[in-house]
Amino acid sequence: MKKSLIIIFAIISILIPVRKNLAQLDYGFDFSKSGTAGLQFLKIGIGAKETAMGEAVSSLVNDANSVFWNPSGIAHIENYEVSFSHNSWLANSKHNSAVFAFPLESFVFAFSAATLQIKEFEETTALMPDGTGRMVSAGDYVFGLAAARRFTDRLSIGLQIIYVHEKLDDYSLNNVLFDVGAIYATGFRDLTLGFSLQHFGPDMRLLNQDFRTPLLFRLSASDKLIISEDFILTGAAELVHPTDNNEWVSMGIEMQLLKYVALRAGHRINVDEGKWSFGLGLTPPAFGSVSTRFDYAFVLSENVFDNVHRFSIMIGLN
Repeated sequence: MKKSLIIIFAIISILIPVRKNLAQLDYGFDFSKSGTAGLQFLKIGIGAKETAMGEAVSSLVNDANSVFWNPSGIAHIENYEVSFSHNSWLANSKHNSAVFAFPLESFVFAFSAATLQIKEFEETTALMPDGTGRMVSAGDYVFGLAAARRFTDRLSIGLQIIYVHEKLDDYSLNNVLFDVGAIYATGFRDLTLGFSLQHFGPDMRLLNQDFRTPLLFRLSASDKLIISEDFILTGAAELVHPTDNNEWVSMGIEMQLLKYVALRAGHRINVDEGKWSFGLGLTPPAFGSVSTRFDYAFVLSENVFDNVHRFSIMIGLN
């Protein structure tokens, strides 16, 4: 246990100085990077298990929801897998996703879709601040195809191509983006390293305004701190470097009890909202060839918005 704590503290002590150094990079302007990229809905965390652990999961993901964090994680899937996630997001919006993953030869493929649905609202103008009577709609859609492979018993690499559509009233934009990632088991204890580059693609243009993609670089490390027959404690830390905001560090833990119940908690450093998260996972015994997992996450909102609730279900077909 003592050695495990030393490892986690060492990871955190490395990631925090790195975050500070990255924050000092010269991007060619001396103002905040916030708001300099479009398609911000792509940065909303998907999956109750992952968000409950503070989103420090790029080295831990190994199921269908891996496509939203590190596409190389699907390489660990051995059977057909389907996942659904629902997120009661901000301002009465709804964030939903679905993934279907399956092995084929030496690869694992996954098809995914996610939507952000915003409730219609009435148009207002300077002359009619109480509303014009005209309703405005908006929303986002993303469809992905991922492929991953385990090149050795320690290294897996994955690639994903995603098509994105964003609509705001009569205006819309489309783009094709790419994700790439890798997970490496070091062989020292259960220490695993993960990295992913998300949302890489060309700039976009809307209303004569150019926008960059919300590029994210994730670097993560995790380890099983305690392992026994009926109890497993996993800890993880992750550095996230966006090109359009300040860097942050995520930390998370998971306590797995009797292989059927998991308690999770996470904390994010240097973010304005959603610093603390908690969650619960239930894995009932398999019913014939069908296995299931139910996950719930509660993310605390500290300032403006309501607390966020996420629900996920994972179904495996052996």
